[in-house]
Amino acid sequence: MTVLCHSLNMEFSQDGMKTLAVLLVAVAIHMVGFGAIIPVLPFVLRGLGGGAEAQGLLISLFSLVQLLSAPLWGALADKYGKPRVVVAGLLLSALGNVAAYLSTSLIHLAAARAVAGLGGGTLGALQALIADLSPPERRASSMALFGMAFGVGFILGPILGGITGTLGERVPFLLSVALSLAASAVVTRLPNVRGRLQWNFKIELGLLSVAVLMLNLSFSMFESLLTYYVADVFHMSPSQIGLLMFVIGLSAVAGQVAVRRLEGRTPAKKAVAVGMAATAFGVSLVALRNVELLYSGAVVASIGQLIASSNLFALASNVGGARGLNFGVLQSAGSLGRLIGPASAGLIYTYTGPSYVFLTSALVALAILPLVLRPLNTE
Repeated sequence: MTVLCHSLNMEFSQDGMKTLAVLLVAVAIHMVGFGAIIPVLPFVLRGLGGGAEAQGLLISLFSLVQLLSAPLWGALADKYGKPRVVVAGLLLSALGNVAAYLSTSLIHLAAARAVAGLGGGTLGALQALIADLSPPERRASSMALFGMAFGVGFILGPILGGITGTLGERVPFLLSVALSLAASAVVTRLPNVRGRLQWNFKIELGLLSVAVLMLNLSFSMFESLLTYYVADVFHMSPSQIGLLMFVIGLSAVAGQVAVRRLEGRTPAKKAVAVGMAATAFGVSLVALRNVELLYSGAVVASIGQLIASSNLFALASNVGGARGLNFGVLQSAGSLGRLIGPASAGLIYTYTGPSYVFLTSALVALAILPLVLRPLNTE
């Protein structure tokens, strides 16, 4: 990550680079904690009497709380400062994971994940802060760096989750708590950046919100049931699932390079289309129930998703208005997609079969293409 930040040094001021690097470190630390839970979640759910449907619904609940809270967090970020809002979110995430560790039923676990989801609603403030630090011509790359920091979390988090999970299925929740607290300590070092308070909704933002909704609907169907799918169909252990997530996390590096190559050469709308086509193709490979194609498809889908999301948020950063609230609206739309996606994926998995989850995800991704290729007044 440091190398990638250094590669942007000619486009960013020294202070902006330092702040961006600190922010990306905080994102990576937090996502390590988030990723650590992934390998053990199916086993924790089974211990409480849940299955694929319960996992889908639980992830959807997390997204529902994000959906409701993201615009409010965005408005608070514009008024009181983005770093302060981000710290509040990290502390709520830590609180939610403490409650998850202590949960004794599916209802208790759901309530804990709702608290963590409330903290996750500050994601728009994080992305808005990155946009504030980035020149317009490099915002897609900055969004990709943000996605890459997520990838670092998915490289290290599931590995640490798989290792600590051997000490107890719930130990990764405690690891997540510690890392959220560490990330909050890092963010407190950032200057308190505020935004514009005036906000006017624009049709371009509405169209981009629909695209973000569908992107997250598609990808959340894939990622929410992936760990359950490989445990159920391929009988993978927590450590094997951690290795799969490690490989997927490495794809973030390739995705960031792809975004950099497309930026400046390909219009952002077309780059989104390229990303969505790759996502659909990769998810389709996962549906074929072949181990080699599983890894290849998961990597291709993850790279495509990073390309599409980075360019969608870069487009949104050029729409006028209070940036924190703009990004909060987009995150709310994304949360709606993540709310519908996992729940519907769990039902499809249970009543029609695993492959249909991923085929449906691919069709939703392809359905975005006509929307993003139409003219938008954002460039």
